[in-house]
Amino acid sequence: MSKDIKIKKGLDINLKGAAAEVLETAIVSKYFSIRPEDFHGVTPKLTVKVGSKVKAGEALFYAKSNEDLKFPSPVSGEVIEISRGEKRRVLAIKIEADQTQEYVEHAAINLDTISAEDLKSYLLASGCWPFIKQRPYDVIANPNVAPKAIFVSAYASAPLAADYDFTLKGKEAEIQAALTALAKLTPGKVHVSVGKNSNSVFSSLNGFELHQVSGPHPSGNVGTQIHHIDPITTGATVWTSTPQDLVIIGELLLTAKFNAERIIALTGSSIKKPRYFKTKIGSEVSTMIYDNGVDKGANDRVISGNVLTGKQVNADGVLDF
Repeated sequence: MSKDIKIKKGLDINLKGAAAEVLETAIVSKYFSIRPEDFHGVTPKLTVKVGSKVKAGEALFYAKSNEDLKFPSPVSGEVIEISRGEKRRVLAIKIEADQTQEYVEHAAINLDTISAEDLKSYLLASGCWPFIKQRPYDVIANPNVAPKAIFVSAYASAPLAADYDFTLKGKEAEIQAALTALAKLTPGKVHVSVGKNSNSVFSSLNGFELHQVSGPHPSGNVGTQIHHIDPITTGATVWTSTPQDLVIIGELLLTAKFNAERIIALTGSSIKKPRYFKTKIGSEVSTMIYDNGVDKGANDRVISGNVLTGKQVNADGVLDF
C-alpha cells in the first residue's frame, strides 16, 4: 500500500536561474575522465594503461576488495593519461574519444526468466552495479547482502535541481526494465517517490510502490523518504538508485549496451539561458558552460550537483560518474 509523505520541517530556497524546459545537445567533448574518488571506499586496480584502446562500457578498473565490481569507460577511445597523487593513488583516467563510438556487446538477457544471482553477475560485469548504493553510509551496494527494500527518489526538492518529470520523458521502457530488475534483488519492496500531483513517468509503470511527496526541502532526499516509509533498523541495509541511473541500467538490459548518456540542468543567476543539456558521464564541464552559459574569465563558481550538497569544480573539470 502506498504511503504519501508530507514534510513540514525544512526550507525551500528560491534562487534565480531555474532551467527552462528546453533540451539541447552539448558540444561533443573530445576528452572524458573517470575519477575513482567518485566511488566512496573503493581502491582501484587498473585494467588499462596509457595507450590502451577501450570501448564504451569496457572496464577501466575494478575494486581491489571485489574483482567482480567493475567501473566502465563512458566512451570508446584511447587512454591518454592516468593521473596519480600521493603514494601513486589513481586520481583520474583520461580518454580521448573516438569520432565513431564502439560499444562492448554484452549478451542479451530475458528479464522474465533470469535469476537474481545471474542478474547481479550481469550488472557487475557490465559496469552498472556502481549505480546501486547502500544505506547506511551511501556506498556502493554489497551484492552479497540482500537489502530489505530498495528506494528511488524521483522528486528533486533541492534549489535549481533538474526536473525529473522533464528529463525522464520518453524513457518509460528503460525505467520499467530497471525497476523490474531491482525487484528481483530484494525480498522486500521497491519504493518510488514522486512529487504530489506531478506528471511523472512512473505513474504509468508497475512493479513497485509509488509514494507522493510534498513539503519543503529536504522532502526529495531519499534518506528523508526512507525514514518515513520504511526506516533502517539495526543490522539491516537498504539500497538506493537515482532515476537517471535507472535509465542507464534499463538501456543496458534492453539493448545489451552501456550508454553513459546524462541530461543535466545548467542553472544559476549567471547563466544567460538556463536550460537542459544532453551529455555523457565524464564529459568536460567546459563543453556546457562556455558559450552556452557563462563567459570565460567570469568570476563564477561552478558546482557539480545541487547548490546545497554539490561540490565546486574547475571550469576544466569533468562531470561526475
